[in-house]
Amino acid sequence: MSRALNFYENEITNYKDKLKILNNIINIISTIRLVIIILIISSAYYFYKKENILFLIGSVIIGFLLFIVVAVFHNKKIKERNESKLYISINGKGINRINGRFKEEEDKGEEFLNDKHPFTSDLDVFGRNSLFQMINSTKTKFGREKLRDILSLKEIPSKEKIINRQEAIKELGNKVKWRQELEVKSTFKKSGLRDISDLLEWAESQKEIKPIFKIVPYIFIFITMVSIILVAVRILPITYLILVFMINYLVVKTLTKDLSQVISLFNNHKKDIEAYTNLLDLIDKEDFKAELLKGLKLKLRSNNSSAIKEMKALKSLVDWLGDSSGNAYYLILNVTLLSDIFILRNLEEWRNLNGNKLKEWLEIMGEFEALSSISNLSFDFEDWCYPKIYDEDGLEGIEVAHPMLGDKAVSNNFNLNSKNGISRKVALITGSNMSGKSTFLRTIGVNLLLSYIGAPVCAKEFSCSIFSIYTCMRTKDNLEESISSFYAEILRIKILIEAAKNGEKVFFLLDEIFKGTNSRDRHEGAKVLINQLVDNGAMGLVSTHDLELCELEETRKWLKNYNFQEYYEDDKIKFDYTLREGKSKTQNAVHLMKLAGINFENK
Repeated sequence: MSRALNFYENEITNYKDKLKILNNIINIISTIRLVIIILIISSAYYFYKKENILFLIGSVIIGFLLFIVVAVFHNKKIKERNESKLYISINGKGINRINGRFKEEEDKGEEFLNDKHPFTSDLDVFGRNSLFQMINSTKTKFGREKLRDILSLKEIPSKEKIINRQEAIKELGNKVKWRQELEVKSTFKKSGLRDISDLLEWAESQKEIKPIFKIVPYIFIFITMVSIILVAVRILPITYLILVFMINYLVVKTLTKDLSQVISLFNNHKKDIEAYTNLLDLIDKEDFKAELLKGLKLKLRSNNSSAIKEMKALKSLVDWLGDSSGNAYYLILNVTLLSDIFILRNLEEWRNLNGNKLKEWLEIMGEFEALSSISNLSFDFEDWCYPKIYDEDGLEGIEVAHPMLGDKAVSNNFNLNSKNGISRKVALITGSNMSGKSTFLRTIGVNLLLSYIGAPVCAKEFSCSIFSIYTCMRTKDNLEESISSFYAEILRIKILIEAAKNGEKVFFLLDEIFKGTNSRDRHEGAKVLINQLVDNGAMGLVSTHDLELCELEETRKWLKNYNFQEYYEDDKIKFDYTLREGKSKTQNAVHLMKLAGINFENK
């Protein structure tokens, strides 16, 4: 059993045992709460009958205080139970990743699907049965968007950046309990995926604090305190104090006329702020060794301010705002100490000091989430390797397999590099239907992507240089734009050619190109395209049924033929999905047509 599988199963067992204990405790406390309520009612009735008002009030107060203490403990245990359930779910997801059952996960990242992206649709990066579905453990909007940007190669990383990210992902891979806590803290508030653009807009629209907010409250508080003393010593009547409170209330409402909008804003995002504060607190308390992680954490403490300290201050202010909605004790504070004015002023001061930093803090938090998601691969698949990054153009893999196929994956050796004075640029892959050509193209593409994001790859050894990945594999009709599948393919090829011409280091994956036209044009077009791409410095793989295209190997030393084959057992087609050198010598199309009922004897 692998290290990761053993860890996940042990954690599930431990949390299930903890869950049983917590359920028993919660049931007992529920009974105790009920007993306390009965005792409060009984004692109140008893002392009422005895006409002992002092004892009646005392017993009710003591009973309610005891009830509050028990209720707080009860809620704490319920929270622990809910967190235990989340830990069981998270460890279950880890087992599903290892066993290839990640396809059961609901979050597929379908909102990130983009058919116009150079490779994400063809390589199953987002959507059903995708890389995102396999690794994602982000629970906030910022984490998801950062993971999307990383998986989409929004920025082509340098060799140094890849190595730094590898170091960070290795470290986070070993911090599995910390990563799980990060996920639990963001999940527990059920808040992270909501849009907070209105909160960020408030934070970034800074305003100067009016002098009236700094002076007026103290004047009225002084008048109120003096009035209370004068009323207490019976120099002034109590009606005067009531008048002072009414004036204070009008002053508060006048100076905080915009407070209702602020209260609405923060009540809507109270759980978001609490979740973000918890996540930043976890990051702040953790010790990191990797340069990338230390650098990110340092940004949360830059310019003599601490993100976690300021977020906790904001959370405290928001908690006060939450208490201001109609509570009697808060109304007393408001007419006595003008608390709403101070809260609004403190919020303005917080915004002026930190408003332009909030988005950056949350994006850094999101980057930790995204890196933690990628590091799931580091912990779960200890037999995978971290790739070496070439300075010269090339790609080489030993026992390379598709990372999302689990036990069904078949590994192959493959290389495109310079050996014996010959620089290989293109692999032409032939083979019969369903033999594994398209899957192999995706195998190379996904492992290249994993290499560039700093993740381990599904191989015994893997080395590559840095390219821009372009694919043309799943072109389809677009009825809304009146585009046929062939024209859609032409458009993708055009993007690929332009990228190569513009000096990008292109690695292309082309699957059955120009299949929407006649065999003569398909053959001629493919031959010219491959030559043109290589002339512009590109490298890549091309799968085809056009065996005549294999003749290019005789005149183009930079091209090498490979193939996949099938065999038959009991008149049934079988595949071994093993990559072989040379062009294909087998075909199965006629056999498949016969299985469909086409009678070739009557031709």
